[in-house]
Amino acid sequence: MSEEFIREVDEDLKEEQRVKLWKKVLPYVVSVSLGIVFFTSGFVFWENYTKKNNQKLGDDFTAAVQLAKEEDIDAALIALDSIVDKGSDGYATIAKMKKASLLIENGNIEKGLEIYLDLEKNAIDQSFRDIATILFVINSMDKSDPDILLEKVKPLEASNIWKSSALELKAFIFLKKNDKKSAKETFKNILEMKSSPSSLSKRARNMIEFLED
Repeated sequence: MSEEFIREVDEDLKEEQRVKLWKKVLPYVVSVSLGIVFFTSGFVFWENYTKKNNQKLGDDFTAAVQLAKEEDIDAALIALDSIVDKGSDGYATIAKMKKASLLIENGNIEKGLEIYLDLEKNAIDQSFRDIATILFVINSMDKSDPDILLEKVKPLEASNIWKSSALELKAFIFLKKNDKKSAKETFKNILEMKSSPSSLSKRARNMIEFLED
């Protein structure tokens, strides 16, 4: 039995272990994604974008979301494009984010990721640009080089708002690489942060326990 054959078998086993681990932690990644989506929706509807002059756009966005819930995706995308064309800063941005999520949910991943990359550079507000980065990373973990994704989240570690979320994503990327040691250390860093949201701290604690089994 050649050394090359043994090495190939060893690499296959490592890859199989990595895939199994990733499948186990995927629900946590999904919960992170949902949390970001809910935050984004709340940000738009409760911040300054709900002024009277934007009320019509707010109604249009609500209608587009309803169409998506009713699984009339084509109509929802047309409605979202209409909001983008009207050019109101906040709602145009959130319409693009919603469009990206719908495209990704319906299998058009590349086009959805392109929208996030555009928003990452051109969104009107830094918070929206940061959210676009986070959503891009979450939705491209199975497609992009983990080292590139680590570089993307690195600037967010210095953000007062996004540091804990950036660390969580960083930990999951380490898991994608099957680097359990670095992942566990990163989850522990989250627990050491006094400002971490309770839901995020709970996930971090659960993941540490999972990795210690």
